[in-house]
Amino acid sequence: MNPIVSMPGSIVTSMHIVLVLVTVRTELLEEFERALLHNARESVARDPGCVRFDVSQQLDDPARWVLYEVYDSPDAHAAHRRSPHFLAYDAVAARAVVDKTVIRASGKHT
Repeated sequence: MNPIVSMPGSIVTSMHIVLVLVTVRTELLEEFERALLHNARESVARDPGCVRFDVSQQLDDPARWVLYEVYDSPDAHAAHRRSPHFLAYDAVAARAVVDKTVIRASGKHT
């Protein structure tokens, strides 16, 4: 984690946040969901620096997904993107995803 001193005596921890919004082809929803959930589980279990990987599906449009990933550094995120489980997910996503927005942010808390 990247500590940042803000006020005397307090440390703010900065996390690397990746928020991904995707829309998936309806005919590939089941395959996409399997690949995505496997990637999320493996990321938290195996990727050093992956603190959290939440997956949500929009209630009124099951083709829309939200991924909320938290890493302790940009390097941890870069390493995750080289992992076998991410590469397997990415192969499915390359066929399934029709729209994608990625937001990288710095999460802060004391």
